[in-house]
Amino acid sequence: MANLAASASLDLKPTGIPPVIDGVLDDAAWVDAAHTDAFKQIYPGEGTPPSERTEFWVTFDGENLYVAVRCHDSGGLAGIRAYSMQHDLFNGSDDVVQIVLDTFHRQSDGYYFGLTAAGGRLDGLVQNKSEYNNQWDGLWQGHVSRDEGGWSAEFAIPTKSIAFDPANATWGFDVARTIRRKQETVRWTNHIRARNVYSLPDVGELHGFTGLQQGRGLELRPFASLTGRSDPGPGEKELTFKPGLDLVWQATPSLAATLTFNTDFADAEVDERQVNLSRFPLFYPEKRSFFNQDASLFTFAGVQQDPLPFFSRRIGRADNGTPVDIIAGAKLTGRAGPWTLGLLDVQTDNSPYVDGSNLFVGRVAREIFAESSVGLIATHGNPSGRGDNSLIGADFNYTNTHFAGDKTLRLRSGLQATHSDRAGGDGTALTLKLDYPNEPLTIFGVIKRVSEKFDPALGFVSRTGIMYADVVAWHDIYSEEGYLRIREPWMEVEATTDLEGKLLDVAILPGYFVETRAGDFANFWAGFHRETYDEAWDIRPGITIPVGVHRWKDFQIELGTSRSRTFDTYVQWRHGGYINGHSDRLDFNVGYRPNASLSLEVRTGWRDIRLPGGEFKVYIDSARLSYTYSPDLQFSLLGQYDNLSESLGVNFRIKWTPQPGNDFYLVLNQGYDTTDDMIRPTQGDASIKGTWTLRF
Repeated sequence: MANLAASASLDLKPTGIPPVIDGVLDDAAWVDAAHTDAFKQIYPGEGTPPSERTEFWVTFDGENLYVAVRCHDSGGLAGIRAYSMQHDLFNGSDDVVQIVLDTFHRQSDGYYFGLTAAGGRLDGLVQNKSEYNNQWDGLWQGHVSRDEGGWSAEFAIPTKSIAFDPANATWGFDVARTIRRKQETVRWTNHIRARNVYSLPDVGELHGFTGLQQGRGLELRPFASLTGRSDPGPGEKELTFKPGLDLVWQATPSLAATLTFNTDFADAEVDERQVNLSRFPLFYPEKRSFFNQDASLFTFAGVQQDPLPFFSRRIGRADNGTPVDIIAGAKLTGRAGPWTLGLLDVQTDNSPYVDGSNLFVGRVAREIFAESSVGLIATHGNPSGRGDNSLIGADFNYTNTHFAGDKTLRLRSGLQATHSDRAGGDGTALTLKLDYPNEPLTIFGVIKRVSEKFDPALGFVSRTGIMYADVVAWHDIYSEEGYLRIREPWMEVEATTDLEGKLLDVAILPGYFVETRAGDFANFWAGFHRETYDEAWDIRPGITIPVGVHRWKDFQIELGTSRSRTFDTYVQWRHGGYINGHSDRLDFNVGYRPNASLSLEVRTGWRDIRLPGGEFKVYIDSARLSYTYSPDLQFSLLGQYDNLSESLGVNFRIKWTPQPGNDFYLVLNQGYDTTDDMIRPTQGDASIKGTWTLRF
């Protein structure tokens, strides 16, 4: 196959009159802007002509990059799927336009921005060449308009919101459009279906950037919150006023220093409730903006979860999840030539659960060869306050996007070493990862070895004293005709041994996935499991899993409808053995989006576990109601319940953004005890928070 990802390019001209960002493409700035409609399909037909015309324009001035996209649609207004105005809600329901920027033209890290046809804004970071992180929020403007001929999107991205090198006149760039009712994706460049839109080595180029301004590089973000608690815990006040300040200094065009004082996270979204039925800790994603900003610069060896050398949720939280105040913090992040740098130092305050501590993380990486890198990471400090802890690690990441012609091959390796008073000495962790994300064959594999005393106090590890291997592979079969568009047989095999090679656990999962042309899907698999327990453990109080080797079989069926429908459903049913007994599992989700403002999602999870030592059931239910008056004013109500804790949690949240960078929040959290068939209020809190941004 010829390389379909051949780079495209445009020569830019600056504009003297900036366009009005209202989604209507009638501004004089677009007349002389760089323009093209040279799109090709990525899906379903790789490299084929699009079914609908798409065109875009690009221009700039000293303070902004401007992009306009026109999405022609023969289906008129009825053909456009416009359900979501919520920020960063990219759930497969809407027509959407995305742009990708490689501002340093290094094919390593960058940014993406998007607009749904309803006007919802999407943004995030691109890291490790092709991975996206949607937890980053930039300051920019974007609006859409819809008419019988299709819909249009306008973007204005301030140069103060992104890092770049003013001496470099060329940026990497791509535009992608999704036509949801047809399940069709088109791109300007990067026409290989197996590579996502965030693949920076495959984007096109914009030439001619000159005179871009980054100002004095100083940004002040004062904030203040007022929190009232109905049932304060130990060390908490009934009413707390907390002012604070973030100061960002763009020391060089590509290097930023951030200082934070009296940091507050009252605006952070609540976690989705989970019930732990395993021997190992659960992993929750980071949702606090201070830590997510430039988070891509701290990634290590492609490790996404375990064993992770740096997991920012360890900072500002006690072991029981209780918040710990952050007195101050400093962060230095950015790029210099082939180098990337991330330094973070935080001082936490004393709390009733842990003593205050100083916590440090340092990460440095250097590009080598054409697409690869080597790096180091170090951490010091223990947020739990239990003794000293330090970590050092080195990684090598090899990438070849021209393997065997147009294939991609990634090999990532990392070695970490810890010294921990809590673990009683030194420990190590070794990881090796293989990524072969191509068509028709895709293979992902990982091998890791984690010693008994490996203890990353500022990271995350679920299990020590093991060697682990996991390989998953699938083969895509596309059809241009018929009801089914994709057929995908797949297989996953994972195995765990102790450090001497004694087999502990095995899971073999053969499966088959299919998807229709409308986007409805089904997934079937059978499971063959083995787990070894050297010690008895209680899965529930009074129900003990005995020592020994346990083998069982099960199967699972998943069915789902396309989220491009006003009403969508998802059901997952698993049946069969479980450890030394039997289990049934049912997950059922329903989504309803009658218009772009209103969204309702209901989820229920049910587990019926029957073991020789006893039987029990687990229910986890949640309902989220969202009303989006406009992309700048959002209301959400979330309720979560599980029968093991017999507690109901309710979260109500309002976010108002009168202008980019100025955000106001009202957050209400209330817990309820539901024992004895009654509902009694427990601990609750209400917070008001305002954040302002001043740029110089």
